[in-house]
Amino acid sequence: MLIDTHCHLDFEEFDLDREEVIKRARDSGVKYIINIGSSKEGSTRSLKLAEDYENIFATVGVHPHYASTVNEELIDFLKQKISESKKVVAIGEVGLDYFKNESPREEQIRTFQRFIGLSEELNLPLVIHSREAQSDTLSILKEVKSKKVVLHCFSQDEEYLKKYLDIGFFISFTCNLTYKNAHTLRSLLKQVPPERLMLETDAPFLPPGNFRGKRNEPAYIKYLCQTVSDIYKLSFEDVARITSLNAINFFDIKDENVKRGVIAYKIRDSLYLNITNICTDNCTFCVRNFSDFVKGHNLKLDYEPSSEEIIKAVGNPQQYREVVFCGYGEPFLRLDVILEVSRVLKQKGAYIRINTNGHGNLIHNRSVVRDLAGLVDEICISLNAEDPKKYFEICKPKFGPETFNRVKDFILECKAVIPRVSITCIDMPQIDIKRCEEIAKELGVGFRKRHLNIVG
Repeated sequence: MLIDTHCHLDFEEFDLDREEVIKRARDSGVKYIINIGSSKEGSTRSLKLAEDYENIFATVGVHPHYASTVNEELIDFLKQKISESKKVVAIGEVGLDYFKNESPREEQIRTFQRFIGLSEELNLPLVIHSREAQSDTLSILKEVKSKKVVLHCFSQDEEYLKKYLDIGFFISFTCNLTYKNAHTLRSLLKQVPPERLMLETDAPFLPPGNFRGKRNEPAYIKYLCQTVSDIYKLSFEDVARITSLNAINFFDIKDENVKRGVIAYKIRDSLYLNITNICTDNCTFCVRNFSDFVKGHNLKLDYEPSSEEIIKAVGNPQQYREVVFCGYGEPFLRLDVILEVSRVLKQKGAYIRINTNGHGNLIHNRSVVRDLAGLVDEICISLNAEDPKKYFEICKPKFGPETFNRVKDFILECKAVIPRVSITCIDMPQIDIKRCEEIAKELGVGFRKRHLNIVG
């Protein structure tokens, strides 16, 4: 599934073949289209499109070029239109454009602030246009209460990108990211967490590189998605799923297919098994504290799946480089399931890895490592601190202050039984990563640094 979060199908460029364009988008995997209002007339046309097509939603707004046309009569007109439709998902595009200055700057600022007020009054997200107006745009947006703000067709510099991300806003890129000379844009994309990214065509403008000089259309968003996946080193499916979830949540689109908790979920060429949501740690940094989703997958389970359900969810394990017991809880809480599922999957040729907090022996009050012999090929243990005191402060284990040392004992046991063993640590400011790496060397196991707030 793909979502084009910003296009202008109401423009005259589509008058001759609008129906075919919408069909091509659907055939290319574009499930939803957000058609952007950019004037009184454009907002009206956008609403009409949304009413005519189930898969199209509308925004209502006035582009800064036309800021001088905005008065309270127009605002009342747009409010009335919004009240009459269930398909309005945002206010926009609104903002500042100092590149052409087709409306005086003071008029642009006045209109921008008025639309921000409208978005807060109606509790709708904001779609922002900002060109050559970085400082004023940021200054105004700092006062916005909601975090549901997306910077459309992002082209500002690294400093402003960081400031917008720090506030909590979303960033959207268009198909100009596919151009061969788009080195700066690609560098900026690398700094945007996938969970804060949306994709757009801005059709009919800015077609992908292999269509330059032609009209853009929503079906071409697949070329943008492929470029993003290449830059992120994720699969096309990963980027499509993550950015679609971002858009669904941002625009509050009702799509129950992405709301269900999953047992088995693919990221890149690995398949992860989500067998429990219960954990024996309460880590301060854990993604569970602020989201049910990892890389676009809902990991909030309604119940703990049986071994049979897990095996069925895996299917043919040889499709994947590895099968990983991971998910949103501690796998060793269900040791019997790990063993039963691993036996079946090993017979089918699977490479098995476990991601764990290393509490297996503490959970079962015995050594469980020998049970894994011949079934588990690799184990990654989250250490996340360099000493018992800091571990207890950060990870808050239920087994008390001595847990850190017991985890180290578990690591040594694994080293004697499992072919590949490594520990991981999060690059939080209070953690001495160098010392953690030294501990890995002392234990004779591998080490991997994980980045804060980047999961999967």
